[in-house]
Parts: sequence; C-alpha cells; structure tokens
Amino acid sequence: MAGRILKEDVETLRRQADIVAVVGDYTTVKRAGKSFKGLCPFHTEKTPSFTVTPDGNFFHCFGCGASGDIYDFLMRIEGLEFPEAVESLARRTGFPLRYEELSSSQRQQIGERSRLVDVAAAARDYFRRTLLSEDGKVARDYLKARGFHRDDAEAFELGFATLSWSGLVDALTADGFSSIDLIATGLAVKTDSGRLRDRFRGRLIFPVADAGGDVIGFGGRVLPELDYGDFTPPKYLNSPETVLYKKARVLYGLPLARAEMVRSERVLICEGYTDVMALHQAGVTNVVATCGTAVGDEHLRMVSRYASKVVLAFDADEAGVKAAERAWQAARDVAGEQHGAALDVRVLELAPGSDPADMARDDPDGLSRAVDNAIPVVPFVVRHQLDSLDTSDEAGRAQALRTALGIIGNEPDPDLRREWARTEIADRVGVAYDFVAQTARRMNIALDAHEGVAVATSNRSGTLGRPADNGHQLARARRERAVLRVLLQQPQLLPDEWFDITAEMFTHPKARAVFDAVSTAGGAGVELDSVLATAADDQERDLIRAIALEDDDELWSTGDDDPDVAAQVARERICRVLIDAVDDRQQQLRAELTQLHHERDGQQVRDLQEQLLSLQRRRRQLLGEP
Repeated sequence: MAGRILKEDVETLRRQADIVAVVGDYTTVKRAGKSFKGLCPFHTEKTPSFTVTPDGNFFHCFGCGASGDIYDFLMRIEGLEFPEAVESLARRTGFPLRYEELSSSQRQQIGERSRLVDVAAAARDYFRRTLLSEDGKVARDYLKARGFHRDDAEAFELGFATLSWSGLVDALTADGFSSIDLIATGLAVKTDSGRLRDRFRGRLIFPVADAGGDVIGFGGRVLPELDYGDFTPPKYLNSPETVLYKKARVLYGLPLARAEMVRSERVLICEGYTDVMALHQAGVTNVVATCGTAVGDEHLRMVSRYASKVVLAFDADEAGVKAAERAWQAARDVAGEQHGAALDVRVLELAPGSDPADMARDDPDGLSRAVDNAIPVVPFVVRHQLDSLDTSDEAGRAQALRTALGIIGNEPDPDLRREWARTEIADRVGVAYDFVAQTARRMNIALDAHEGVAVATSNRSGTLGRPADNGHQLARARRERAVLRVLLQQPQLLPDEWFDITAEMFTHPKARAVFDAVSTAGGAGVELDSVLATAADDQERDLIRAIALEDDDELWSTGDDDPDVAAQVARERICRVLIDAVDDRQQQLRAELTQLHHERDGQQVRDLQEQLLSLQRRRRQLLGEP
C-alpha cells in the first residue's frame, strides 16, 4: 500500500501504454483502417462490434455501449478500482510509478498494515506446510472424504493447525515476528499467566484474502477425527476483528471470483467456505461466502463494484428467509447511497436439508440451471411467509394478504409490485386481484404506476416529493435538495465548482424552480426575502422556506467543529450533481455512437469518442482521482 500516484505518471502511462496489446489479452482484435476490431469481451456476440482506437487509447463497443480509455478497460474487465488499474497497467508495461509524499501518520498506518499483512502471509505459509506434513494427514483425509483434492487445497491455499498450544507462535516468533503483531492479527492470545498460545488449534484452515489478494484473516473448522479432550470447540472459528479483518467487509473467495463476477455481472453468495470450493469444482467461479455473519450493506457495496445481480444461496428455513430479507433491504440502501438502480437480488432454491455444496457434487448441471433460474427475493420471502400462515378462513386470508402486501410494498418497481400482487398474492391466497388492489390502496401501497406512491418531504432524506417509483430518480432528487440546502443555508461554503452548475442539471422540476428563484434574485448569498419575492407561487415559497430552515446535521455539526470538513461536505455535494450531469451527457453520446457506422461515419465516431474521453477525465477530476 503506497501513497497517491503522481498525476503526471498517470497521464504519461495513459499516453504511452498500448491499448491494443492490453485488449489482446482478453479478445482477438484485427486492424480495420485506423482502428482495430473484434468480439466484445463484455458481452456475447457473433459479429464483431468492439473497436479499439490506438490514437487516444480508447475503446468502444457498438453492441453493449461499453467505452472508455485503457484504464476504464482494465477497471471493467478485471473489476479494479482506478488506482489498482493504474498499478496493474504499470506492472504490465514495466512503467515505474511514483507516489506523493505521505504524512507521518499515513506512513505509520501503512507501516502497521504492511507488518500485519506480512504476519498473516507467514501464518498462511506455516499452515500450508503443516497440511502437507505427517500431522496434516487427518486434515487431508477429511478433504478427500468431502470430495476435495490437492489442486483444490492449493487453489484456496488451505492449511492445517495442529493441536499444539503454540506451534504457530513458536514458528513465527522464531522467524522474527513480534508477539504484539501476532496478537494484533488475531493469530495468538495471551493467557492469564502472560504466555502466548495459538488461537487456531486442531483445525482445517481457510485463509481469507481481501479484494487485492492480501491475506487478512483465517477461518478454521474442527475435524471429526481429532480428540479435543473434555472441551467441545465450536465447529467454525473465525479471526476476531482486527486492523485487517472486519467481518462486515469480508467475503471469502473474492479474489478468485472477481473476474467472473465482472464478466457475468452476477455473484453467488453462500454461507460456507466449502460451499465456495464445491461450486468452483462444478465450474461456478463467481461465488463468495460471508464469514460467520449475515449479508450486510458493506458486503453489497463490495460486490456492486463488480456485479449487478446477486444470487443468495442460503438454507430454505426461517433463518434463511430472514437473511434474504436483510440482504434485500441492504441492497436497497446501497442503491440509494450509490445513486443507481438497486441490485437484482435473487434466491437459489435448494431441496430441503441440502446446501450448495451438495448440489454442486450431485448435479452440477442442475446447479447451473438453478442459478440461472433463481427467483427474485420478494416472491421468495412472500411464499415463505404465506406458507407459515393459516389461510383456511377469512381472518387468516386477510392477515396473509396484509402481510404479503407489506412485503411487496417495499419494491420500488411498480410493474413488479403489480405482477407479484397478482401471481404471488391473489393466486396463492385465493382472492380476486381487485380485492388485493383495494386492500393495497387502503394500506397506501400503489400497485399501478399512475397511482404513485406518497413520499413525505423529509428533512432527513432530503426528498423533493418525487414519487418513489424509481430508486435512481429518488436518490438524485435527494442529492439536488442537499445542494440547495448548502445554497440557501451556508452559501459561503460553495466551492469553485459551484460556478459550473446550471439550471438544466437539476432534473427535479421543483429543485430547478428553487435554483431559478435564487438565480433571479441575485445568486448565491442573496437574502432569503429576495429569493421568496421571485418565487412563482405560495407552494414554491413554502418549499424554499422548508429547504432554508430544515436540519442538516452533516453540514452544520461538522461546520461547528471543523469548517474545512463542512466545506468538503459542500464540495462533495456540488461535485455529485456535476457528475450526474456528466453521466447524462455520456449516456447521450453513447446512444449517438450506436447510430453510427464505424467506417462510414469514422470522423463522427472519433469526435464522439474524444468527447467521451474528455467527460471521463472530468468525472475523475470531480471525484478527486488522478
């Protein structure tokens, strides 16, 4: 982990690298005039529509619309963040990157992480050697009985911890690692007498790596053939929370799954280490597992970098249903934060008492079909809720109806709400759809798009009253209102980027009206009375007063404690609206590109590509990236 890459090196590498050579590692491209052409690596096609332009290191697919520069290609194909893409390209080309000077605190943090990563890597190597030793035979026999072979153990870097109280501690301290770092990584614990002992004893060891491949923790499973004495250890033991290992942010198997997640735009989330291994054996490699915790917001933020579809492979019991509900809620929360459509969350239907590993071994082809046919999470939850209720009389059917409607009412897509109300509620409960619709209206749940869904103008959420039939539009309305709060409440915090804001960037008509009123009155910093005087009507004046007076804890609390932090919050809000405008323009240009022919309209294609490149650089600038 180093400091920030020098912008000069980022740009030099961008110009010097050969995009044709990089793309050639993933798909075959052949010269076509000044460009190169081939099959798109991002979607399945029979006729080549993917073009690469060496002049500018730009690519564009006329089939799926994917486009960008050489860094965008690596980010998309490998699921990398921008700095990772730069470093990956530098390694490929032998380009020596330079990094900005770090503060003493940053160097200390980086130094600590590097030390702990080294300790974890040494522990992994020790466990792997032990697995291959005479002592490790019991673990090898267990793996063999479960259908796993040496290749599987090597691919997942499996290891073995003996029953010794201090085997790992003795080996690593002998190699020069400090007891403090062994404790900090969760590999060792200190007894009451002050001695160190191993945390993992008599267990098959599963190293857990972060997205970059660094080992950050471990999971250990007891082995049935070992004698643990009078003590009955838990079946699984995971690393404790450490500087490296935060279980809410850890997904087992992510480094191995990332490339296929990006290619397929889908990820399968399981509950266990061996589920991941068995699915890999069956050819399903876009699979990860949580490490002893439920799927949460942080997990879904991680996978949303690589995939838009999530398939949950949980047990079909009450706990599994609850876990699916929580994952669905987390997916909606993440979509709102990231200003995009919600992840498509589905559930893999398994036979009672079976798990993904069983299915992978018994029927690998059936597993692939089941993954393709995974059901959306809402029908899954509704069906299990209805199965638990007695619908043999009117009272039971009424309760079932209210329960099911309460679930689908959280679905933002009105078409899905209406479809599921018919197929999952009316048909299953045994009542007419009209009666379901009437009950939904009484519960303030809209089943038809034209009915809308009432959304309160909340000071906290910052909505502008837009119907919640589109998660992306609602999130964007919140961002626009947050900008207006800065404008009306603390205009002195507006950054230089504010002067790039125009009325057209406010997509919500009420937000645009407020912006126009401020502009007409004289712009940022003008008295509120002057703004109110330019408003079109009482309704608009009421909205302006509400925005000017409503709470904004993030802006005001940070401003009281640290004006610089408040200014940064304001800048991030302004930049987010500018980024939305950039994204809109990019979408428009990509749509125009799809209407052009690569050879006949060559100059127009190149002009649009240059505009897209300029917009992508502007977007990175607004994000504070090199």
